[in-house]
Amino acid sequence: MNPVTGVGEEYNWDRQTDGDPVALDATHVRALTNATETVAERLLVIALCGWGIRSGEVADLYTSQFALTADPPFVAFDERKNGPGEVSLLYGVDVVEDRLTELSEREEWNDHLFPSSQSASGHIATQTVRNRFAALVTRASLPPEIGGEPPVPQMERRFWYSAYSEAVEDVAESIEDIAAEQGSSDSTVALENYLSDERARQLRREHMRERLSEAVD
Repeated sequence: MNPVTGVGEEYNWDRQTDGDPVALDATHVRALTNATETVAERLLVIALCGWGIRSGEVADLYTSQFALTADPPFVAFDERKNGPGEVSLLYGVDVVEDRLTELSEREEWNDHLFPSSQSASGHIATQTVRNRFAALVTRASLPPEIGGEPPVPQMERRFWYSAYSEAVEDVAESIEDIAAEQGSSDSTVALENYLSDERARQLRREHMRERLSEAVD
C-alpha cells in the first residue's frame, strides 16, 4: 500500500502535457488572488491554481459539470486532453456558489460560468482566459519573468501539481512517524496495517486543502 496510490487516476495527472515545469509559488498565487476585483476573476484564479485545470477547460465551464454536494465536491469533464475524468474541488466551492448566484440574477443566462454573448460557443475563448490572467498579473505586480519566462496560466496549473506533490510528501512523512511510534523501521508495515486507500486519499486532500488555503487566502 502506498500513500500515492490512485493519485494519477483521481486527478487525471499527465505530467507530459505542460512542458517546462516553471511554476508560480504560493506568494505569486496570493498576489493574484488579492488583485482580483470580481467573483469571476477570483473563480478564474481558483480554477487554474486550486483545481489545476487548463485555460480551455476554464473558459468552457458549465453548471451541469459541477457536483457541489458530493463528498468531496467535483467538476466532471466528458472529454479531456488526457481522457475523461473528474477533478475534486478541494478549495473554492464557495466561490463557485457565489458565481452561480451572481449569474442566476441575470435576465438571460446560458449556464456557462464564463458566458459570452459575442461568441458562437456561448462562452469566452481560451485566449480571453489568458488575457484576463495577463491583466491580473499586471495588477498584482508580478515579475515580468518567472524562471526566465513571462507568467502564463500554465504556471498556475503547475503550481497545483507542485503543491499536490508536496501534500503527498507530507502524507508519506506522517506515515513514517506512525511507523516509528509503532516501533517499526518500515513505514510499509504501518501503511498495510493502519491506512486504507480511502484514508490515504483523505489525508492527501486534507494536506492539499491546507496548502491551497495558505496560498489563496
